[in-house]
Amino acid sequence: MSESGVRRLNHVAVTVADMDRALAFWAGALGLELDGRGTVRYAHLDRIVGLDDTEIEWAELRIPGGGIIELFHYHAPAGQPTHPAPNDPGASHLCLEVDGLDTITSSLQQAGYTTRSATPITIPFGPWKGWRDLYVESPDGVIVELTEPPPTARPESLDPNVGETS
Repeated sequence: MSESGVRRLNHVAVTVADMDRALAFWAGALGLELDGRGTVRYAHLDRIVGLDDTEIEWAELRIPGGGIIELFHYHAPAGQPTHPAPNDPGASHLCLEVDGLDTITSSLQQAGYTTRSATPITIPFGPWKGWRDLYVESPDGVIVELTEPPPTARPESLDPNVGETS
């Protein structure tokens, strides 16, 4: 008898209004590696997304350590932009662990990207104590959390609860 269940995160998809503008953010500003790009019209994709006659421009970006950001620009049928706030039901965010958060923050702000705070915030207590975080908005309104571990964080563990005592 086989087991079923979630194995791991494979990718996160983001629908974008303009692929070049989106790639300037995801690949240019955040430095993710472009792994492929193209345009497709596939009946099976229409069935997966539940839309008829799609024409989708796509790009895949590799996340260091595993996973993919998949960008979709629907040339057909066209959609409407959304920009949910973090507290809107259905809103989501994506978190990327980084090194050099101050430098990244400065670069993002100089490039005109909106950050939710002027500088990274250090978490003062709890299992994430000492981690530094910043929210930045992609050009399409996707909230990206950038998090930097404290210098004492163990690199072999991405789980901030490892090593915590009750």
